Amino acid sequence: MNRSESDPQQQAETVEHLLGIVVENREERCAQLRDHARQHASKIVQQAHTKSRARMHRHVSALREKRSQRVSSAFARNQTLLRQQHQKADRAVADMAWPLLRDAMLALWNSTESRRRWLDGVITSAAARLLHTDVHVEHPTAMSEHERSWLKKQIDISGKEAELQGCEDIEAGVRIIAQGTVIDATLDGLLKQKTTIEAKLIAQIKRAGGHHD
Repeated sequence: MNRSESDPQQQAETVEHLLGIVVENREERCAQLRDHARQHASKIVQQAHTKSRARMHRHVSALREKRSQRVSSAFARNQTLLRQQHQKADRAVADMAWPLLRDAMLALWNSTESRRRWLDGVITSAAARLLHTDVHVEHPTAMSEHERSWLKKQIDISGKEAELQGCEDIEAGVRIIAQGTVIDATLDGLLKQKTTIEAKLIAQIKRAGGHHD
């Protein structure tokens, strides 16, 4: 093979080799570009997902907060309505029970045994609270002489000396007075603290009925 024949062949091989290198370099470059593009795209997608999750979290948190506020508001309104219903029910019970309580206390006073327990309690309280020995005792005008004698005797036994007086305004019970200090155990005196008594009465009625708030 002479030189003139080998040169074109070498040139062709060289060109083909160079083209191969170019193609290879192009493929490598394209692969690099593709990898870079994929990495960049992946990073963008990841950032987008992160931002999306953050927005979703804020949105869900806002919805939960609003829902919580709505639930709290609804619960508060419900509790208010329940309290109002309980108050109305309690008021109805008290309005019904109050005259019955008064009648029941009158019945106690009209029974000799319970009346004397009533008076014993008052006399014991007076003996402990009143410093002066001389006491003025007001009682219903309908009290019999026998009951008056028994009452005076019990007061004397307690260490006090009693002056008894019937009063038209006393329906049941007695009022004991000593030097301006008054122990009012009359029916009206005992029922004077109506709000407190109503609360205790309602509580007792609920306990008796097995009701709980």
